[in-house]
Amino acid sequence: MAFTDHSDLFGSVHEDGINRVVRHIMRQRPSLFNYATAFFVEKPEMLCVRVEAAPAVKEAGNPLFTVQEPIPVLGTPVPIGLNWCFQLTEAEIDFHPGNVITLPPELGRLQPQRLALHVKACFGLDCPPDDLIEELIPAIEVLTIAQREEDEKDSNRLVAVTRRVSKPRDTVVLPTRELLCFCLELFVVAHFEWGRIGGDERQWLKVRLDGMEIVDLQPTPMENMIECYVKTVLRLGILPRLSTPLEAMILNVTEMLQQQGLTIGEIITLQPAPVPAAVPNNPAVEEDQLKAFINLVVEEA
Repeated sequence: MAFTDHSDLFGSVHEDGINRVVRHIMRQRPSLFNYATAFFVEKPEMLCVRVEAAPAVKEAGNPLFTVQEPIPVLGTPVPIGLNWCFQLTEAEIDFHPGNVITLPPELGRLQPQRLALHVKACFGLDCPPDDLIEELIPAIEVLTIAQREEDEKDSNRLVAVTRRVSKPRDTVVLPTRELLCFCLELFVVAHFEWGRIGGDERQWLKVRLDGMEIVDLQPTPMENMIECYVKTVLRLGILPRLSTPLEAMILNVTEMLQQQGLTIGEIITLQPAPVPAAVPNNPAVEEDQLKAFINLVVEEA
């Protein structure tokens, strides 16, 4: 059966093409996927994972990562910060039947009309050695006591706190010898479906979460807690925002032609083929592709 037996137009994108584009973007724009403090501008080799950038990035002088503020050490009498980094190192998609991503046992096999996402990210934080901490403690103690005595002299503690806040000091970033790093892998399985929202009679294309797994995060109760929270955020906070009404997917060809100074006697639109009247799934996730079936509708003006 031809792809256009039940629709006028057909289009698809293969998982290999999407993954190739993602890898290309990660090499051409590494600063979108890597975040770290300014310390690593001179010491990029100390990042958790070496940034794979295209030669053109270095030739143009473009950054390998987006510079972030140090993580503060809470409670210190003067602002002290620690160097850190966050790196998104892998991102790929797999359409049914599933031959790109090996899902963890908790998610089972990729079912029909499902897609899978795999993301790997690494986080690194400087942990000051004990000898450095011991060296700093005397000075920190002096500053802490001096600050306490200054506050006690002022009967209005709010005034004292406000005075300190109004005179910000530059953050002292502790020297970094090495990072403590850990990496996590996230797997997500999802699918598309059509349906109404509330009393709205329109059809909406929705993204539904089927499962999610963070691999080998210990202890297990912490893994379960984090997975539950992330799934709740996805289902209640992020995925509902991706819902799209059918009208938003209709392309008015007549209006486009009029903008170019061309006038025709019909109203021509491109719109998704209805489900299941015309096709069983639209978009369809199958044969390693994301497929779309489109009808050409011509009406009298």
